[in-house]
Amino acid sequence: MTAVPKRFSGWSPRFALAGAGVLLLMGIAVALYDDRFAAEQHRREIGVEAAILARSVAAAVQFDDHSAAEEYLNALRANPEILSATAYDARGAAIGTLSQDRAGMPMSFARGSHANQSGLISFVVPITQRDSRIGTVYLSASPENPDTRIARLAGVVLLAAMAALVLVVLAQDRAALAGANLELEKRAADLVLANQRLKSEMRVRRNAEEALHQSQKMEAIGQLSGGIAHDLNNYLAVIRGSLSLVKRRSSKTEAEVQPYIASALEGVDRAAGLTRRLLAFARRQPLEPQTIAPEKLIQGMFDLIRRTIGERVVVETRFESQWLINCDPNQLETVILNLAINARDAMPDGGKLGIATRDRSLQCHAGAAPYQFIPGDYVEISVRDNGTGMSEDVRKRALEPFFTTKPQGQGTGLGLSTAFGYIRQSGGYLSIESSPGNGTAIVILMPRCLAQNQMTTDSKTRDAA
Repeated sequence: MTAVPKRFSGWSPRFALAGAGVLLLMGIAVALYDDRFAAEQHRREIGVEAAILARSVAAAVQFDDHSAAEEYLNALRANPEILSATAYDARGAAIGTLSQDRAGMPMSFARGSHANQSGLISFVVPITQRDSRIGTVYLSASPENPDTRIARLAGVVLLAAMAALVLVVLAQDRAALAGANLELEKRAADLVLANQRLKSEMRVRRNAEEALHQSQKMEAIGQLSGGIAHDLNNYLAVIRGSLSLVKRRSSKTEAEVQPYIASALEGVDRAAGLTRRLLAFARRQPLEPQTIAPEKLIQGMFDLIRRTIGERVVVETRFESQWLINCDPNQLETVILNLAINARDAMPDGGKLGIATRDRSLQCHAGAAPYQFIPGDYVEISVRDNGTGMSEDVRKRALEPFFTTKPQGQGTGLGLSTAFGYIRQSGGYLSIESSPGNGTAIVILMPRCLAQNQMTTDSKTRDAA
């Protein structure tokens, strides 16, 4: 169904009301004109009767025949609108009259004049004989038959009542139509809101399904990596122990064998480091948590970060956190250093590296891959760069172990996955915000240390003592 523009929706009722009002005014104007025309026509008819009477009684006036004049005057009784009529001779004496009123003729009336006196129509017509005036006829009549005028005015009243009824009906219809339009607009707005809520719920559900799938995937990879790393670590321990025994029992004359043994031991150490990273990702690495202030930890390793990333990258810090966290400081330093190195590699021509902390209180579940944040107090640690950024596909796979976009031999693909495993093992969360050309932000949320209030109280007690 085609939607009617809002600015045209109320035109039809308005036109109907305006048309009915115009018709009502036109009907009243026509009725008033008809009433005035009928009154004028009646006056003319009375004037014609007065002229006919003047010609009829001319002979009776000339011969002073009262009885003949009375006959002509009595003939006017057939017209109920004639109230009185009198014929006068040249001297002004009455020759005949229609009523018993023998009063004299108003001498102020001139030839052919007429006037309305007290609602009456009066005519004075001269009686002539061969262009000589021999008398005068005075005739008075009611303006119009009251029944006729009442009937005509009743028609006008009926027309006005019908028009008023039409106006009332149209006004009610317009009010009903306006109410229906408002109801339709309200329902349309409700449908739009419902559609938006449905889309939002579908989007949240899709994100939740993706987060659950990613979580299950990461858990499966973590379990697999943890199992492999644990077994591999046992094998490496056996190999390292055997090589150490061979090194101690070898004679000094067998010096040429020593470099090979040293190389094998170095390889074992590297493999052991790899297994430690896998165990960190699988959250099986033993931690030594401490209550620390994250901004102090970052300030303490600032020189190390500067020397590691080089002079082409400008480091900017913003510390706004006042809460403490409970974590393994060595592991957190390793995570921040690895993130700084990744940021440096994403800015081959130099750029800006921002490290910031702030306090955050999450009051509702906030979706973030691959987990959802639990409501509570957190300290946010963010590492941002203005480098090349990541595509959406790369961002989704960035936490997978052994996934890397660096050339072969320049990365193991365990940096972010190890950081993710350590953060999750410490009860925190890690998310990635990135898009091509807009840089990358790694956001870490670490739970606020629950013992902070007790520490603050103890500190105040010591200060007071």
